[in-house]
Amino acid sequence: MAVVRRLFGWMAGLAGIAALARLLSARQTRRELPSPGAGPPDPADALRQKLSASRAEPSASPAAAADASPAETLDERRAQIHAKAQEAIESMQGLEPPE
Repeated sequence: MAVVRRLFGWMAGLAGIAALARLLSARQTRRELPSPGAGPPDPADALRQKLSASRAEPSASPAAAADASPAETLDERRAQIHAKAQEAIESMQGLEPPE
């Protein structure tokens, strides 16, 4: 019986030492981790800067130039859309409904 108690004591001691070593190594690992501010720059910040720079520059893109001087007036555009819609309606009316 004394042998079992002694063996149990040694095992409990070793388990305690292992738990202590694990706790201390976890603390050391947390200390070695870099702080959040020391990491790489946030990609969102870079995109925000790029967006503000593009908004500040005058736009020379072809899409902006097309919007500045439209080739057709609003009434002409509406007439084209109306004609296209009428053609679609007429083509649909010519179809027979499925039975």
